[in-house]
Amino acid sequence: MRVIKILLVLLLTGLSPALAAEITLVQTVADETVYGSTLAAKSLDTWVEMMDGASATLDIEQFYIAHRPGEPLETVLEAVKRAAARGVKVRIIVDKVMMGESAGPLKELGALENIEGRVIDYRKAFGGVQHAKFFIVDGREVFVGSQNFDWRALRHIHELGLRIKSERAAKTFSVIFEEDWAIAGGAVPTKKFARPDFVPVTRKKPEAASFHGSPVSYSLAFSPAKSRPSSFDTEIKELLRAIKKAKKSLSVQIMSYAIKDYDGTLWFELDKALRAAGRRGVEVRLIFADWTMGKRDDKYIKGLAKARNVSVKISSLPQHSGGFVPFARVEHCKYVVADGKVSVLSTSNWGKSYFYASRDAAVTIDGEAAAGALGDIFEAAWSGPYVEPVDQEKKYRAVKRN
Repeated sequence: MRVIKILLVLLLTGLSPALAAEITLVQTVADETVYGSTLAAKSLDTWVEMMDGASATLDIEQFYIAHRPGEPLETVLEAVKRAAARGVKVRIIVDKVMMGESAGPLKELGALENIEGRVIDYRKAFGGVQHAKFFIVDGREVFVGSQNFDWRALRHIHELGLRIKSERAAKTFSVIFEEDWAIAGGAVPTKKFARPDFVPVTRKKPEAASFHGSPVSYSLAFSPAKSRPSSFDTEIKELLRAIKKAKKSLSVQIMSYAIKDYDGTLWFELDKALRAAGRRGVEVRLIFADWTMGKRDDKYIKGLAKARNVSVKISSLPQHSGGFVPFARVEHCKYVVADGKVSVLSTSNWGKSYFYASRDAAVTIDGEAAAGALGDIFEAAWSGPYVEPVDQEKKYRAVKRN
């Protein structure tokens, strides 16, 4: 209904729906797995196409940069260099906590004309990390998703993101980027943001869009709440809204699920919402990566799996035939599908610090086309060969990561 109303407004104001934003689903499928949506574009191809299309600016905000010569990220970094060589102003932000990975690539890129890199100490600023993964091209389009600037995210990890062709989306993300760029340059975090001089993409003022040719509407949200304009939505509220409004089904795929935060405090906000959904008759299905098991939260995950109308499965991707790949072969997707109509795709894992202390971002899409595409990906995982229901009797051991 909201999509129809937005399209009517466009028509009545003389604007053509053809001028609406365009959203493309973007996926990385781990090599040698059976996954892969026929609808989704490939992460590597999408990134390079966007960067090669830049003519003025390229603003990149990433958790870290992990490069290995000969691997796919090399193609991306070459695209960044080509952009700078033709006069595009490139700015890159990475988080301080991951400089062990990022230092080399950031130094190499920063030595080139038209490229400037900065390191943000998000722990010092807000207590968390800069965990968002997005980049903005020419103030006209943005990519956001689970994909880090990591060679493994382009061939050894299951990832999902979105390419959004929209000046409003680009401007909305740019407000966040400019704030973090300033903090990384030594500025004090803004306590009261100025009113944006444009209409940001929010739940109250969403934007009509085409999702692979079908009409949808979407809005944006960010974390943490204390580092965004008051008119911008927050991730946690949008996730809770989707869960609380669900009437029939909830399908969730998240890398990690944590009740106990890093400081030892317990956080049940999402847990309570999921259980409440189950009690009111919603079929709740969740897939967590095996990385989340074998730790302090096992008992909470097992407890959730016992809740009424709630089912939990654990995904374990097979190792690559070429040998063990550290920090890879994992489900890194982060999305929710509600009632086959609403979907939320984000950069956050599910733990308190991601929503209240770290920089992250989410896109909520209202429309069956997007929900159907993500739903198909979920169903392939849910019924696929890599998942098993949570075993209440099993003592899980932490999987090898490195």
